[in-house]
Amino acid sequence: MAGNLRIARNATFLYAHTVINMVVGFFTVGIMLDALGVDDYGLQAVAGSGIALFGFIVAVLSTSTSRFIAYELGRGDAVRTNLTFCTALILFSGLALVMAVVAETAGMWILHHKLNVPAGRMGAAEFIIHASAVSSLITLPQAPYTAVLMAREKFGVTSVCNISGTLAKLVILLFVRESGYDHLILYTALMTALSLATTLILRFYCIRRFPEARFRAVFSREQLRPMIKFSFWELFGSMSRTLKDTVYPMAVNIFHGVALNAAIGIGTTLSGAVTGMAFTLVSAFKPAMVKQYAADRIDEMKSSITNATLLSMMLYGMFAMPLLVELEYVMGLWLGTIPPLAIEVCAIQLVVNTLVMAYFVPAEALKSMGHNKGINIMQCAGGAVTVCLVWIVLALGASPIWACVVFECGLLVSLTVTIILVRRHLGSRFIRSLIMRPVGAVMITDAVIFLLLLPLPRLLGHSMVTLITVCTLSVILFSLAAILWVLPASGREALRSYLRSRIGNIIPSKVNAQA
Repeated sequence: MAGNLRIARNATFLYAHTVINMVVGFFTVGIMLDALGVDDYGLQAVAGSGIALFGFIVAVLSTSTSRFIAYELGRGDAVRTNLTFCTALILFSGLALVMAVVAETAGMWILHHKLNVPAGRMGAAEFIIHASAVSSLITLPQAPYTAVLMAREKFGVTSVCNISGTLAKLVILLFVRESGYDHLILYTALMTALSLATTLILRFYCIRRFPEARFRAVFSREQLRPMIKFSFWELFGSMSRTLKDTVYPMAVNIFHGVALNAAIGIGTTLSGAVTGMAFTLVSAFKPAMVKQYAADRIDEMKSSITNATLLSMMLYGMFAMPLLVELEYVMGLWLGTIPPLAIEVCAIQLVVNTLVMAYFVPAEALKSMGHNKGINIMQCAGGAVTVCLVWIVLALGASPIWACVVFECGLLVSLTVTIILVRRHLGSRFIRSLIMRPVGAVMITDAVIFLLLLPLPRLLGHSMVTLITVCTLSVILFSLAAILWVLPASGREALRSYLRSRIGNIIPSKVNAQA
């Protein structure tokens, strides 16, 4: 019960982080454009792309390192945990130096010989390159400390820091907008200082709280080999997904122009926000699954996989079903003028992702067990085949909607192959139970609740009141479905016992107060 409460608390922190960043980020883009101006905004995006690259690399390396630190924590070996941390810190510090040299040499050469820099802004562009080099020295060595926080499941600490960083960025932009200094240089300097401050705070916290985060001049080649192998396949998978998501809109653009690109971009943004909210829950389960596997508590790990799959799919359905019912109204409220095919593309993505949500947790379970090679190769191969099929469909003159269907259904291939890989490691019986209980039960629940909500806009009309009503009913119906039949018997009984105990504690206090 304590483990479930910890996971629930971590998920709450992650949701708060996601929602606040999403809302603040919506306003930040406009303020940033106003503060920097169009030319400096574009210059910052191009010359500062190295900073975004560092952030991408740090995210992947932190996740990979977190897996090995959580594994050693699960085994209860403090010495090997610290050895893993020290090895990773030395590795990433060396990588940071390499990145800084690349930024100051290759980055400067590209800036002066290849990029189109507005007249009089070369000095500002050079300053951004220098800031990219400094950022590499700050952010890359931070990856092992972030990995310790993830392995220790201190999502509250990371969420508070990320939210504070987002709000601080907003304050920086407001200050820059009113400042008389060079806006681009001032913004870059303040953002670099913010990155340094955040890094120092997190490092101080880790060193004070966790013994494994105290650096010693030790390095283990034995620990290094599996870490590099795991990180390589994670980077490979991330880059292959990025390449697939880049080639797909290029193919669509060649055959149908920017109008369909706009429709796909809008649909992906809206459906991706719902998927991201549900995937947040999976992040809360990942460290626990690694520790359970390391301690050879396989039955507990299977239970975590089942619970995470069920809860993430239920949460996705809770948001996706009302969005499907009121999709046209929501898009009109958001955009004003809806691009052609945007509604259809988004609806396809929402429907397919209803089933694809079952893919995320088993894929993360494979990575928890250290078997990430097959899953990443499969994603690369599946992405290549999917993009080729999309190109063929478009070349044959089919409706662009069919190209979108082919691309989205390619994700179902990833789901199928993932299930096969999980069956190889956890057995056919577990896969059958996973498909029957979480996947099958939630899919039926999604369909029933969608059909119940569908007539409401026709009866009440499209309005904000109708949207709030549909969303409220979705939450109530999904909650009732979870309590009555979707959750396994043990989970339903535990939830009922918890609710009875809470209600029992509240009612007597009220009775005594009245007496």
